[in-house]
Amino acid sequence: MSEAFKLACVAGAALALAAMPTLADETSEFWPEFDAYFKLGERTRLFLSASAARAEETQVEGGRTQDEDVQLGVNLDVTLTPVFRPDLAQGDWQRNRYLWMRVGLRYGTSVGNTDAGYREVRGILELTGRTPPLAGGLEFVLRARWEARDVDGSYSNRYRLRLQVEKSIQVAGHTVVPFANAEDFYDTRFDTWNRQRYQLGAEVELNRTWRLEPSLIRQNDSRSQPAHVDAFGLTLKYFH
Repeated sequence: MSEAFKLACVAGAALALAAMPTLADETSEFWPEFDAYFKLGERTRLFLSASAARAEETQVEGGRTQDEDVQLGVNLDVTLTPVFRPDLAQGDWQRNRYLWMRVGLRYGTSVGNTDAGYREVRGILELTGRTPPLAGGLEFVLRARWEARDVDGSYSNRYRLRLQVEKSIQVAGHTVVPFANAEDFYDTRFDTWNRQRYQLGAEVELNRTWRLEPSLIRQNDSRSQPAHVDAFGLTLKYFH
């Protein structure tokens, strides 16, 4: 536990330093998140999340955002039973099974300057597929997400495609999963692929119940301000 926690802290500190902006017009942010997973059965689980970030719908004044975005989500995950490989039914099905679906609802609002704030209700339908371990133990994960968004009473759709590569390794008796991914966003408000997000990080298993995931994020957006964001993400995960 102590060695894994020290490893997570060192990784987090390194990523935090790396997240410092290199250009004057870039914005540096911190994106904390807490995720909780509750197993309901062999094929289903409940996923609750709480996160904070810059409010993407607000205006920017003097190069700094006026509001922070707080989001709460509730989701139901459903996975296919691995009929041809029953050994995968045990343990962490998110890592071991090759196809699952998520249906969820997320509520977001801004805190701070309420005049520039927003409120959003977002429905989510998500499909995720994973390859078996390939050469070198690498695994590829493809995620497709549809978001039905009501932002301040205005309806729109957003489509997201993400490709991730990862590898599971053992460090001091704990599982560590370094990963890198790239995601593209299509927003019907603009009828274009307006946002790209790149993430580099690692999920560190502290024990059977807790995991910590520090990450470095780069986001480019052609329709929102600031156009470039460098963020340090830190997600704490609970499994029950």
